[in-house]
Amino acid sequence: MENGLNPISTRAALELTDDNLRCTVKEYSKWVEKALGISDLRSRLQAGEAVAAFDFRRDQLKIKWLKQFLKAGFSVSEGSSRRWLVSLVYPTGIMALVEVVDGWDVHNEWRRALPPT
Repeated sequence: MENGLNPISTRAALELTDDNLRCTVKEYSKWVEKALGISDLRSRLQAGEAVAAFDFRRDQLKIKWLKQFLKAGFSVSEGSSRRWLVSLVYPTGIMALVEVVDGWDVHNEWRRALPPT
């Protein structure tokens, strides 16, 4: 489903393993389709296919936690790859502030696991 509230963001799942940081797309977004160079993103998602926006090696990550996201979001890249912005909260409105406060412990866990580089 396309996000009508904020066309520049989309929901995704973030997974951290011992070796990788992976972001899997969970909803259709035109800009993500274009960024990934996938012309059939919507049909792939509807078919239940796991579509990775990125799958970076942990030892190659470039991480910067962002003040404008109240440190509940970061930019990430690997080598010369595209830089992705990841928000641990929905990035608009008063609900973002509530999510930042309510989820502070979770955000701290992510910051400890992914220190700035």
